[in-house]
Amino acid sequence: MQVGIIGLGNLGTAVGNLIADNGYDVLGWEYNPAVVAEVNEHHTNHHYLPQITLSTRLEATSDLPAVLTASEVIFIALPSVYFQSTLGPMRGRAHPEARIVNMAKGIDKVTGLTSFQMLNDLFPANPGIMLSGPSVANEFARHMPTTVVIAGTNKTDLLLVSRLLDNDYFRTRFSDDTIGVELGGVLKNIYATGLGMFDGKNIHSVNFRAVYLNLALEEMASFGVAMGAKLETFLYLSGMGDLLATSLSEHSHNRRLGELLAQGHHLPEIKEMMGVLPEGYNTLQAVLYIAEKLHVSLPLAKGLWDVINDRYAVDRFISSFIKGFVE
Repeated sequence: MQVGIIGLGNLGTAVGNLIADNGYDVLGWEYNPAVVAEVNEHHTNHHYLPQITLSTRLEATSDLPAVLTASEVIFIALPSVYFQSTLGPMRGRAHPEARIVNMAKGIDKVTGLTSFQMLNDLFPANPGIMLSGPSVANEFARHMPTTVVIAGTNKTDLLLVSRLLDNDYFRTRFSDDTIGVELGGVLKNIYATGLGMFDGKNIHSVNFRAVYLNLALEEMASFGVAMGAKLETFLYLSGMGDLLATSLSEHSHNRRLGELLAQGHHLPEIKEMMGVLPEGYNTLQAVLYIAEKLHVSLPLAKGLWDVINDRYAVDRFISSFIKGFVE
């Protein structure tokens, strides 16, 4: 079976290598020709996944149509902000029997569509599957164990995808709540930025972290239920599990954004330092806009937006978050 990966960044490379190590041929598309050459010639991707030797069954290409038309299962690992520019011209051109597995976590600021919804619109003839959960790529790429959730409406499709992924250190569980599984992955990025602010200010209180993460999970669940998700989804791997993993991991780009904000850096400088702003920033404004329309209160998320936009200082966010940002 031919498996495709769209986007050989951190997560895409790790998942592609996992599947290749499991004995499948994987063809990954990447826009950066230097990454394509390195993967094919040296079986490494030092920029995104340093110190990992990649399987020879993982090949890279700059030919996007080749990946889409030849692959029976296609994993999408692009930042959601690049969906339209990269995948828009490929609308409807996937292999007719391909299952499309979304690993992106974002909400479009203009349309309000989630990444999963955008993919369903781009490839309406192909079954969509959502993958999310505690999956820090730098960890499972080193065979550190984890379990994720794959969500969809057809159990046969879920079983097919699970066979590609499951091994001794990486396991999957099933769900039929695609919107809940996706929103868990979308929203945890936002709140991981807040926890990063604690680290940027050298605040390592376990009490602070416990209270903050509990309040964050409450907001995630409130927003998710208002969007049609099941409450219990947020109490499992793709909600609580992913929130803990992303917020506490030293490899988290969203947490790193919070650290840099707390150290006094501003967005243009942070973007230059990180190369691209993480998904949490890209989706925060859209989430707040939708929450307003749904009459859902998200005081933590609103506070993060105010800090990011220099409306008040990180210290104020940290000292007042427990009060719900009441003046």
